[in-house]
Amino acid sequence: MSALLSSIDDLKKNEKQWEAFTATGQVVVMAPPGSGKTKLLSTRMAYDLEFLAQPQGIAGITLTNAAARELRRRVNQLGVRPRANIFVGTVHSFALRRILLPFAEVCGMGDLVKREVATRKQINKAFRDAIKLVYEPWEDTQGVQSTVQRHRKMLASENEWRLAGEKIRRVALHYDRLLRDQGLTDFDTLIASAVELVQDHAFVRDLLIAEYPKIYVDEYQDLAPGLDRIIRLLCFEGQKRAQLFAVGDHDQAIYGWTGTRPELLHELSAHSAVNPVRLNKNYRCARKIIDSASLLLGISDIDGVTDGGEVEAFYCRTGTKGQAERAADLAQQAIAEGTPAHEIGILCPTGHYSKTVVDAFRRRGIPICDNASPYSASPVALFVEKLAAWIVHGEVGGGLDFSELIAEWRHFLRGELGDLSIELRLMQLVKNSKAASGETAYGFLERLLASGLSVVQRDPAMAEDASALMEMSDAFQGGGELEDWCVSDLADRGMRAGRVAVYTVASCKGLEFDISIILGADEGMMPHFTSLRDGGKLAEDRRKFYVAVTRSRHKTYILYSLFPEWASGKRGRMNGPSRFLREMGLLE
Repeated sequence: MSALLSSIDDLKKNEKQWEAFTATGQVVVMAPPGSGKTKLLSTRMAYDLEFLAQPQGIAGITLTNAAARELRRRVNQLGVRPRANIFVGTVHSFALRRILLPFAEVCGMGDLVKREVATRKQINKAFRDAIKLVYEPWEDTQGVQSTVQRHRKMLASENEWRLAGEKIRRVALHYDRLLRDQGLTDFDTLIASAVELVQDHAFVRDLLIAEYPKIYVDEYQDLAPGLDRIIRLLCFEGQKRAQLFAVGDHDQAIYGWTGTRPELLHELSAHSAVNPVRLNKNYRCARKIIDSASLLLGISDIDGVTDGGEVEAFYCRTGTKGQAERAADLAQQAIAEGTPAHEIGILCPTGHYSKTVVDAFRRRGIPICDNASPYSASPVALFVEKLAAWIVHGEVGGGLDFSELIAEWRHFLRGELGDLSIELRLMQLVKNSKAASGETAYGFLERLLASGLSVVQRDPAMAEDASALMEMSDAFQGGGELEDWCVSDLADRGMRAGRVAVYTVASCKGLEFDISIILGADEGMMPHFTSLRDGGKLAEDRRKFYVAVTRSRHKTYILYSLFPEWASGKRGRMNGPSRFLREMGLLE
């Protein structure tokens, strides 16, 4: 039996998964944590490709590069035959590579795709300069940048800009000009321009639908308004329409700061042309975890397949340091009892908590990988980390295949399969690196760029990777957040196997562990004190906590100290444990 047929047979065992797989027309699947949505999505994509005539293809759109890699891996494992028009990537990549690059020039936007994507550092500087041009030095400008960014992400109308205030609008216009004058742009501009192309040019819509008659979207509730608009234009408006298969979960909508709205999925599922299906089985979490998490959101219809489980809250009197020490105790005990270190996830509310945890674990000699980073986790950034891991730890110690690194290197350099000079350049770089194991991360990156990786920075189709390389360079060089990093530090990031993983609560969605340890469950931290008088923010904080609790298969440990703690070392008010702990029945 083929891998695809085997996967289809697995879906038949779950009534709701089978209903979703066989649904026709425009399909929206509501998929709670651990419900097998990625298996469903990849199987449906592979199956549809079997019957889709060449040269037509499919577009699989994800929120993150990690999700795109996993979806691409699963589709390939199902034996999909290669064809030109298969796109699996992030929403930004789809907007850039499949809309802007092919159509911008003919629609009068050629200048846009010639610009480089600004790094976070460049964006923040442009905002600082724009604010100085509008506001007097004594005026309160706190919240100006976030207000402008939210309006840009929401594709605000002129009326919405007017309501925000004349100065806010002027800052936005100056910001756009400052980036443009430097030959830069940002992802919000790219998305807005992609929407404009699809919305204003019927031939663009027609060609996209002809090329991608089937569109699949992962985590639809987290789409920014611009991408939601593009999907609706392609799938719900006009005589020619692409077919949509979307999965997501309103209860896991945690990216409100990006302009997303949790109502998106419900609105879409209520559309008259949509066939909605709700999955109701959690394959990941044990029963106790499902029950405790469900109390947070008032959910009562999620079934589990594994009995037992453990959810427990621990009081740590001395704040962040006490929580970090208790986390180390719990991790050390779990490892001693046979849990692999990489199956333990530490979930922190802020980078301050993450740093404290990393320090505590390293003092005890517990292997740990801090996944917080000042640069984005683009494919090229992950390649640099994995290459460093191979150099430091070798093929056996790093658990990496050098042939895969060669393949990635060739992809970034746009090298042909028969061009051995591409491989020789990387092999020579590796050889020189082994002779200088104490090399700085900045020096290592510079040698990579000089060996050919700089081509990424000149390729408009790789704007996300180019931006990540610039962010890495800024972080590694003098004055950067990671200026003291060596190749061995990069290697620690690249070799995640055998190491306890540290993430922020905001970045843990899509992950799963045998054991999760959540820090900072204090009123004022989770939920954050700024959310306490804002119903929408409080609801999002509750969903974030729900997502964090449901990352674990067997055990979830939650740590609290009765007060929050900030990066300055100052303690917040003694407001007691997070209300979420009582809502889950963990405290009286």
